[in-house]
Amino acid sequence: MERVVLGTKMGSVAGFHWSGNEPEELSDVKLAEEMGAVWEGAELVIYDLPGLQWQIDHMDGDYMIDND
Repeated sequence: MERVVLGTKMGSVAGFHWSGNEPEELSDVKLAEEMGAVWEGAELVIYDLPGLQWQIDHMDGDYMIDND
């Protein structure tokens, strides 16, 4: 699988900067992490960009209870 950098931590003042490789609808770092993105040093990366896009495409905004 291909390693795709979604964004980079820019230090305490600048915060976080998206790379432009992220799906257009993705604007929340926490959501990216919940969907499989991981931090490698200062870079937020994903190894399954098509899977991330699929998850975003199939979000309906409704709250889903996790019964596990």
